Amino acid sequence: PEIMTLVEAIEEVISITKRADKRTEITSNINKAIAFWTLKANFARDLVEYTMTLDPDEYSQAIDLSLILTRFRKFKFIRPTSRNYFFQPIDPLQVIGPNNRVQTDRYYVVGQTLNITQSQLDSTAEIGYYQYAPLLIEGTLEAHWMLDMMPWAVTERAASQVFKSIGDEASSTHYAATSMEFFLAARRDFADNVADSAS
Repeated sequence: PEIMTLVEAIEEVISITKRADKRTEITSNINKAIAFWTLKANFARDLVEYTMTLDPDEYSQAIDLSLILTRFRKFKFIRPTSRNYFFQPIDPLQVIGPNNRVQTDRYYVVGQTLNITQSQLDSTAEIGYYQYAPLLIEGTLEAHWMLDMMPWAVTERAASQVFKSIGDEASSTHYAATSMEFFLAARRDFADNVADSAS
């Protein structure tokens, strides 16, 4: 499909709902739809790779993710750059293993802090992480890959929410169902189907 902008998505929802008076609500619902579908699958288009700097003198490290990653949602993988294996995720309560020894080559996240325990020192790590969706704003940020690759999943979900807000449950249910159909088709095409290395 042609690339749909935010303005075009808003106009599409207005054409479905016939409610031009709800433009602000429609814009909000488009953002909510994108955020909703982002959380429903691990899309390859939401995956970002990044080389993270480590302290080369420390086996255990705590890194503030808010300082280095944009819209961090969750990790797909973390791999020390100089080694050919991936750190494994671990429950923080399991870091101390049998014989009171720290389990190494593991990671966990608490709040915005990534905690890593290594068996060898390294100065960098390769990471892959999924991002939350950005907030689209008319005239500022109007593009998102979902409006390009799966626009009807977004616009029809936004329309369903407008119908719900005005008490038209039948139309709301109809458009919620059709948006789900579009989403399921898009997920088959665009989800990151490669098994997570960290799982």
